[in-house]
Amino acid sequence: MSSKRTLTLACRVVLQLLRDRRTLALILFMPLVVLTIVGILVRVAAGDVALGVVNEDTGTSVLVTQVNLGDAITEKLQAMDRVTVRLFTPEDAADAITAGAVDAVVTFAPAFSADARAAGHITLDATFEGSDPMAGMQANAVLLRAGMEAMAGLARLGLGAGAPSFDADELPVEVNAAYRYGGPEFDSLDYIAPAIIAIFVFLFVYLLTSVAFLRERTAGTLERLQATAVSRTEIMIGYMLGFSVFALAQSVIILLFTVFALGVHYKGNLLVVFIVELLLTFVSVDIGIFLSTFARNEFQAVQFMPLIVVIQVLLSGVFWAIEDMPAWLQPAAWLMPLTYANRALRDVMIKGFGLGDIWPYLVALLGFGVLMIAAGAATIGRQRA
Repeated sequence: MSSKRTLTLACRVVLQLLRDRRTLALILFMPLVVLTIVGILVRVAAGDVALGVVNEDTGTSVLVTQVNLGDAITEKLQAMDRVTVRLFTPEDAADAITAGAVDAVVTFAPAFSADARAAGHITLDATFEGSDPMAGMQANAVLLRAGMEAMAGLARLGLGAGAPSFDADELPVEVNAAYRYGGPEFDSLDYIAPAIIAIFVFLFVYLLTSVAFLRERTAGTLERLQATAVSRTEIMIGYMLGFSVFALAQSVIILLFTVFALGVHYKGNLLVVFIVELLLTFVSVDIGIFLSTFARNEFQAVQFMPLIVVIQVLLSGVFWAIEDMPAWLQPAAWLMPLTYANRALRDVMIKGFGLGDIWPYLVALLGFGVLMIAAGAATIGRQRA
């Protein structure tokens, strides 16, 4: 083996990459952009637990003391860090939990204190919003803690069954849970499954389209088409429809495997889920065609992935709620088509929403698709990046 020939070849590769300014920029600066976003988001603290309280408790007498457990538990909740408590009427509470304004609503019936005194334990009637299992678990823990503290206060008044120390299997406080969306069978996988579907559809469709369209350019097919009476817009839409056939087949496979093979729970109609996938597929195809016009080879087409896919995954609310992100970063999240796809799919699969409920997200996806078709038609004649 000749070391001279080996070094010569290595120098050739280095010089070739140094002349490719786009590749250098993507290699040197794109990781910094992605790492900056990750660093910011990792330090984002979870939002406050938002609780609603409907307090109709009339209290009860203990010896010469008037006790109102509903008031006591509400005060305990209000004193906790990172817990936001809002007082509601029963009607307002139902509207708030449907709108997702609170994670859970706890209701204290008129005889709540009297029943707790007679039974020796507290049963908290709570309705959970249910679309985020982690938020539900946090709300449940907060309610149990407040109930335990209130029960310890009762023990000091001599109610017997509420001693401050309890067997872990016989807690004097329990939560009687109901769910507006989702249910006790829903877990973290059920919550992130809609986002996983959207990410995989977007990723694989983008790869398929960008690489395949780039091959059409390098083979001279586009140049020959442009020599005919076919317009750029017709070329763009024609390729989009052609690639979409395979992209939609891929989307169906991803959806069916996620639901039936992985056993993900869902509430809504799978046809509505597929419609969301359909629009996301068109957007991904259009983005793949548009960006491929700026690549000279397949390597460069793939290099756009951190910019197009990774940043969207980070900012679209998959792992971090958009509302918890820094205020200056939130507008960028709403410029990502994956954000609208994730919202729509979660609303359908977890909340059971229909087309009439998610139409703003569908309009946004359609708008992204039209915008990318126009951008692609404007740049489709580029033969050099």
